[in-house]
Amino acid sequence: MTTLYYSREKLVLSGALLLFFVPVVGLGCFFFGPFGMVLGAILLVGGPLMSIGRLARVFGDLRAVEYDERQITLYPIGAQRRLDWRQVASIEVETLTQYIYGFIPVNRQHSIQISHAADGRRLSSINIPFNLLNADKAAIMARMTHMEMLRSRAGEAAAGRAVPQGMADEAEPSDFDADAVMARYLARRGEQQAQAEEPARPQMPPRVAGFGRKRA
Repeated sequence: MTTLYYSREKLVLSGALLLFFVPVVGLGCFFFGPFGMVLGAILLVGGPLMSIGRLARVFGDLRAVEYDERQITLYPIGAQRRLDWRQVASIEVETLTQYIYGFIPVNRQHSIQISHAADGRRLSSINIPFNLLNADKAAIMARMTHMEMLRSRAGEAAAGRAVPQGMADEAEPSDFDADAVMARYLARRGEQQAQAEEPARPQMPPRVAGFGRKRA
């Protein structure tokens, strides 16, 4: 079983920022017109709500992702989810970029994004932020590569089990022995080479009829 863990320090820091700093920013937004008031209300309510899930993880076992060759269990900021590898559609890095004035990037946040079939057709995604995990980016990417390998292997195994019955029935056992055929071929080839290498026996020239005395 392979496990990625949350960092307790990062959970505490981000939870405190969401609980105290974000509502203060929300109050400041109320001075910037109707749009600012709407944004301020969202920050006032959303900040503390988002902090609850992160602070609750601080007192848990800090598991974020747990997987083996059969399945993967995700522990996002919310309810956990267990999936078989054949249910997982993709494993990707999701990047959220924050801008100032709409075009100046100031921050990029990466997440492990697991997409899976929610109801047979619709795909649903679960995100685990990089900046909350107790591992650096290189280690997280290595784990994601391993997870993708297991997902691909499970897909290939499922495709192999889905061979049509008619095709499976055609592959009946036969009496053909390739080794025996090859042995006979090599034996015949050896005999032919031996005969070719045998020196030719001297032969008398053919008798030619003609005039002259008969030789004794």
